[in-house]
Amino acid sequence: MRKRWIALAMAGVMALGTLAGCGSNGDSADAARSEDDAASTKDGGSEEAVTVTWCVFGDKKEDLDMVMEDLNKKLVEKINVKLNLEVIPQGEYNDKMRLKSTAGEDYDLVFTSNWLNSFSDNMSREAFLPIGDLLDEYGQDIKAAMPEWLLDVATVDGEVYAVPNQQIIARQLGVAIQKEYADKYGFDKTSLSDISELEPFLDQIVQNEPNMFPIDERVSPVFEKKYEDVVSASGGNGSTGVVVAVDKEDAEAKLLNGNEAVEEQLRKDNEWYQKGYIRKDIATVMDNTADVKANRYVCTLSSYKPGWDAEMTQRQGVEYIAVPIEGTYIKAQSGSETMTAINVNSKHPEEAMKLLNAVYTDPEIYNELVFGIEGEHYTKTDDNSIEPIEDSGYDFSAYAWMLGNQFNAFYLPGQEDGLWEATDTLNREAEVSPLRGFVFDPSNVQSELAQMSSVAKEYNNGQYTTDDIDAYIEERNEKMEQAGLQTVMDEVQRQIDEWRASAE
Repeated sequence: MRKRWIALAMAGVMALGTLAGCGSNGDSADAARSEDDAASTKDGGSEEAVTVTWCVFGDKKEDLDMVMEDLNKKLVEKINVKLNLEVIPQGEYNDKMRLKSTAGEDYDLVFTSNWLNSFSDNMSREAFLPIGDLLDEYGQDIKAAMPEWLLDVATVDGEVYAVPNQQIIARQLGVAIQKEYADKYGFDKTSLSDISELEPFLDQIVQNEPNMFPIDERVSPVFEKKYEDVVSASGGNGSTGVVVAVDKEDAEAKLLNGNEAVEEQLRKDNEWYQKGYIRKDIATVMDNTADVKANRYVCTLSSYKPGWDAEMTQRQGVEYIAVPIEGTYIKAQSGSETMTAINVNSKHPEEAMKLLNAVYTDPEIYNELVFGIEGEHYTKTDDNSIEPIEDSGYDFSAYAWMLGNQFNAFYLPGQEDGLWEATDTLNREAEVSPLRGFVFDPSNVQSELAQMSSVAKEYNNGQYTTDDIDAYIEERNEKMEQAGLQTVMDEVQRQIDEWRASAE
């Protein structure tokens, strides 16, 4: 198993990024370890309430101690456990967690993912406790609340090492459109079967709105609609760095080389650029944040989720509609973006799981942890909706997805009742990748991936501006092959064969 942990650590090279972890001197709710800790009892009994330390990232809130004191009264009454929430600045989180785990320091729960406090890196250090038995005994409500496939991304050699949080997990394409322009040009579709159905509307914007950009393309719609990326090389935007892919409709998951899988997308990018849908300076613009804030993009092409229109409207200050593109999909590693694990050195693993179970499934506990105390930090507008009190001193709503099950959350202004049920349904009804749970170990092909990363950087965004897309694709593909594409494909196939054999 140690060998498998090391392989997972190398897989972290393909992760999306890094951040920082929970140090012994991090900001904490000191009240959770106050003198009355030992005196706390449940139902008048003599058993002492155990304090569980949970390391998360974010900004410490002024009223954290106040909320912890009130929340712990409820936790002691319900499960005889207290919470000490250590909140670590995001920029420090990864380094602090690495130091803490390698030093064997004591803490209990911790946020981990494929992009922050890397799950695979922690597995290589044997930093996490296997929790299958704990889930069965103290986390049964967690297991009942999630789709059965969700735990796959935290399972290594048949054992579970983390609990994925509940939030939007399924991948679906969508387009957010400024309602002013949708109304002006008669765009009234409520869904699209293909991205090409948007083109007549984009033509109207090109012809009549010279001061606007027709679309902000944040994902690669042709590729995303048809393929799942299995391995990508860094350096490219969208799908341009894909090395190995599978067709989403292929139940056997036959591997396709990235050149074949991205060619149609590269041609569509060039076509859209030539038609004026993509801004003319796309090759040189490094940051479009100012234009996004100024609502200069009529359409935003990204991942769809229920309530996206209300979210965009509130964020942007003008009304948006959200149009989904048919087809929802659960990728091989979907859900690994936000998980909670138990430290292998935890002195209170049972209580840690009891606490996580309560936060995951008890709306009263979850909402106080996220939003604070009613009347102090928010005002209820109905049974399920609240209005945060501005500058109240406590609000973790921006991190609601990090703290268990977001489907228990109160609705904020702009969020419609039923949003969480719709999101849960989207997750459960999505097609699940036949490679679900597979993690590629790149350690044997690091050199090839590095060379392909260089090629991806060299040709990044070139598909838009080239005058000869055929020559561009041929030249790019040849360089990717020379960099070792087939070698990587062979290695991926070997690992998939072993993975499948071990599951039999």
